[in-house]
Amino acid sequence: MKQTQQKSPKNDGTPWMKWAYVGVALLVAVAMVGTYLSPMFDSSQKAQIGNTAQIGYTIRDENGTPIITTDQNLLSSEYQKGNLVLLANGMEIPVGGVVSGENVAVIPVVYPELSGFSGFGLLGFETNAISEGLVGMRPGETKVISFSYGENDFEMNLSEEDANGIGLNFTEVSEGDLVPLGLTASPEIPLGNESNTTPALRFGKIIAKNPDSLVIAHRYGSAEVTLNAVAG
Repeated sequence: MKQTQQKSPKNDGTPWMKWAYVGVALLVAVAMVGTYLSPMFDSSQKAQIGNTAQIGYTIRDENGTPIITTDQNLLSSEYQKGNLVLLANGMEIPVGGVVSGENVAVIPVVYPELSGFSGFGLLGFETNAISEGLVGMRPGETKVISFSYGENDFEMNLSEEDANGIGLNFTEVSEGDLVPLGLTASPEIPLGNESNTTPALRFGKIIAKNPDSLVIAHRYGSAEVTLNAVAG
């Protein structure tokens, strides 16, 4: 996959930080993401509905490219290849919990430092898949959980004017490019990257480009999840 972001983690304040803000009619969820600190978890029991799990994870796009991870070794490996990957702490999440598919869990990003974003946006469809996939897992077990979005394709068709208005250079971007998007509670696309709320970062991929428009998809493929501990 061609990526438009900076190829090295050494220069953080720069071209790939020129984010595009795209308004998406999504609500901010609460309580899906916690700090990776919790006392005295049972290391032998299977995760059951109603338990609370602490997990490590890697979110990948539909081609298997990592987007955000808790694995510092993976992060280092990807940066050596010139790929941008976000680093996060572990997540605390209810086992078998269900939230609205349109909700967004905001995951704090440890590295690189984000400017103008509240964190990384994980959709309710994705948190539900992870939560349901944890059922029956034991601490130390790793599992690849695929994402399903039902009838939602999470694609945006933008005119050249709209694309330029959110900070994308319509002339320079190409099909296959990975571009940063900002998820907000507003269904409108704010002009000039202006927003009254702090958006959550979401990466989208340009899946089609026509002479006067382009299509950006921001759905992902899977989460590779490791159950670190379970309680409750």
